[in-house]
Amino acid sequence: MSVPAPTAIVGRKLQSLDGLRATAIILVFFCHTKHLIPLVNPFTFYLSWYAGQGWMGVDLFFVLSGFLITGILLDTQQASNYFAGFYARRVLRIFPLYYLVLTTVIILGNLIHSPRVTATLPLPEDRWLYFCYMTNWLGLWKGHWGTNYVNYLAHFWSLAVEEQFYLVWPLIVWLVRSRAVPWVAGGLALLAATIRLAWVAHSGAQVAIALATITRMDALFIGALCAYFFRDPERMLRIRKWLPWIACLGIGSFFLIFSGLLALLFYSISPLPYTDDEILLYMECGGYVLLALGFGALVLLAAHTDAERTWIQKLLRSRLLAPIGRYSYGIYVFHVPILGAASLFVTDEVSAGGHTELGAILRACSYISALAAVTLGVSALSYEFVEKRILRFKRYFEPRYAPPGNEANREDLLVRAAVSSSN
Repeated sequence: MSVPAPTAIVGRKLQSLDGLRATAIILVFFCHTKHLIPLVNPFTFYLSWYAGQGWMGVDLFFVLSGFLITGILLDTQQASNYFAGFYARRVLRIFPLYYLVLTTVIILGNLIHSPRVTATLPLPEDRWLYFCYMTNWLGLWKGHWGTNYVNYLAHFWSLAVEEQFYLVWPLIVWLVRSRAVPWVAGGLALLAATIRLAWVAHSGAQVAIALATITRMDALFIGALCAYFFRDPERMLRIRKWLPWIACLGIGSFFLIFSGLLALLFYSISPLPYTDDEILLYMECGGYVLLALGFGALVLLAAHTDAERTWIQKLLRSRLLAPIGRYSYGIYVFHVPILGAASLFVTDEVSAGGHTELGAILRACSYISALAAVTLGVSALSYEFVEKRILRFKRYFEPRYAPPGNEANREDLLVRAAVSSSN
């Protein structure tokens, strides 16, 4: 026999994290629309380069996932349906939309019978990897991540990394004591960074390293470490004052070094053989770690001050960011296929013809805004009329706990509930 878990143990929704989800997806969207920015003057040229660094939104998503998933696992560690409940709820949240978009894009692409459209789909022999959430290994196994391989489902690589993380981490958390979780998470984060450095030293910077699960786990495990700290009120009081500084140092360091590389490209006396490889080398040799630490501090700060009325909370809870964060998963899944369809059937007509410098910029801004509006609209409809209906089934998989058999067990539950309530 089992009983429902006390609500306090399961925890409450942290509203401010929707604002961080919105920030992450906006960054990713800018990255994927950078090619639409007309390079008509130095400002737009630099803007295009900085917009291209919006891929870091994926790293923010990784930290958020590590934080939220580990929090769930810690709060339900004693649940009798620990594994069944966790995986059932993850499947309900992620699988339906993922497989709907995956199969729809492939079927429609094949029905159109256009070589131009077919060239944007995964190769037939590779599609099983998409259905098995192993897309991120294509770069290592197949070598299909070069600049000549356009694939409007390629962004699913990050979802593959997260799913592989979900496959292993719940078992580790279940096997170890709660107080050992931060040591394990920290050790695995360090291991991922070390393997990445060793791989770069052996074969040089390459896209496969940036996509491989074992070399991108540090952001997820830093998020997991933050989840443990969040559930320790005394520790949070000690480190809270340092969180803004860590966030600024980690995120700011990336932009500082990137700006330096960009300046060298344009202002060096001697020509530099500058390509994206220099940025990739920097990221794989330390940039990913700095971003993960900075984003981890930002997530921890946002979560810890969730009930306060600080300026950062007002921003994260704003009417602009909150709905975008709510629909962020749908936006991530839909936006690349929508951008891909637009590039095949609309973009050429929009960019055709001669324009003044100002006219080209205004036209690009209008077009990017329209693409963003369409993506948000499709994602909102998907969430409200499809995803929410599926998510209702989560109630059948709420964590359940065996009735406390003695006062010691009851006291342990009360302590856990008090800690979760304080957070």
